[in-house]
Amino acid sequence: MKKLERIFLYTILAILVFYVFLVDGNVESQVAIQEEIRAKSIIIVNDEGQPVIVLLADKNGGTILIGNNNDISVFRMGINENGSGEEIIYNKDGTPGVKLTASASGGIMSVNNQDGIPVAMMGGGRGNGVMAVLNDFGKVIGSLP
Repeated sequence: MKKLERIFLYTILAILVFYVFLVDGNVESQVAIQEEIRAKSIIIVNDEGQPVIVLLADKNGGTILIGNNNDISVFRMGINENGSGEEIIYNKDGTPGVKLTASASGGIMSVNNQDGIPVAMMGGGRGNGVMAVLNDFGKVIGSLP
């Protein structure tokens, strides 16, 4: 091959490589956004690879779990076994602290002690509300109808 032919051929190759790796990559980055993602679960991890947010579908419905850096769930929002909506906030050790539940008859909020036993409850039922204070064994010691 003559020198001029090699210069021409190398120039064409350089242009093709530039187009394939730089220009075409920018065109592909402008692909249309997906309208839908289908999965049974989505797990978001931190820098150490520990799951910190989990979106999942189970036998009851959908659930969102948020965990701390110790791989313990500290927040849960989803559907309980009765088919009602439920939100639970846990302490750093995974013990339930506050629970909100919606049901066919109304909503219930319970506040738990350090052992996860409900010690105060407030709820609404069919036309009335109730507040109750419980002892460390879960027994009602005072209430307002």
